[in-house]
Amino acid sequence: MTDTAASLPLPPGVTLGTDHGAEAVLVDLPVATAVLHLNGAHLTSWVPAGSSDLLWLSPTSAFGDSAAIRGGIPLVAPWFGPGRRSDQEVKHGWVRNVRWDLMAAEADGDEVLLRLASPASRTELSAQLEVRIGSELALDLTITAGEAPLEVEAALHTYLAVSDVRQIRIQGLGGAGYLDNTRGLAADVLPEGDLTLEGPTDRIVDRAQEVRILDPGAGRTIVSAPRGTARTVVWNPWTDLVTGMADIPDEAWPEFVCIEPAVAKEAAVALGDGDSLSLGVTYRLES
Repeated sequence: MTDTAASLPLPPGVTLGTDHGAEAVLVDLPVATAVLHLNGAHLTSWVPAGSSDLLWLSPTSAFGDSAAIRGGIPLVAPWFGPGRRSDQEVKHGWVRNVRWDLMAAEADGDEVLLRLASPASRTELSAQLEVRIGSELALDLTITAGEAPLEVEAALHTYLAVSDVRQIRIQGLGGAGYLDNTRGLAADVLPEGDLTLEGPTDRIVDRAQEVRILDPGAGRTIVSAPRGTARTVVWNPWTDLVTGMADIPDEAWPEFVCIEPAVAKEAAVALGDGDSLSLGVTYRLES
């Protein structure tokens, strides 16, 4: 455990421990439980009282130093995918592959607020993450440029657990334009009304508002309320792509959908010395 984390006063219900053999912050409150890995500042579980986990986590994921955990909420930055010019070797940036420092853990009523910071050894940017854990879940990521100008893409690459991705309906995106990454970023427009998925999906949708995922099989609706974002990414590999992914079992693709608040592609933000970009999201579950 890092010296900073080990010396912090922790409120009731918050402990430092391990999950899948890796160091993590463990939260156990009357209103919710959660697990946040220090590697990547990666939230892998949030279970509000009386419900099942919001997040899907692959049973074959890697964990620990430099591992990119498959599932939960990976932090994507400072580029999305291979970058705007498709020249980045590390997909989705480096912030999810480094160890973060736990800077604070505070009780706030029946909730807990965790604050984390990216390692000081990375000077091209600094990043801070705030995670509020309670009957709702909120994450806010702030990226601040170093001395050199920086073009930033970022996303909260959330894997939402669903009963069957083929049976869900997604509300809030109808009629929006999008780039289809399964067709070389071809431009298209979503039909009006609810979105259903019928095959491999990788869409960067020109919409940044509340999205509702209706899951009749689970008897719940997931509500995603973003802030500071410009796009919503919708992704599922389906049978076509999952066979090439070693960290997702071939039969597991119906168990999740990624609905990602994002600042990506032509919505990338140019930051000067000390300029910041912030994006966030709040999740809640409705019966």
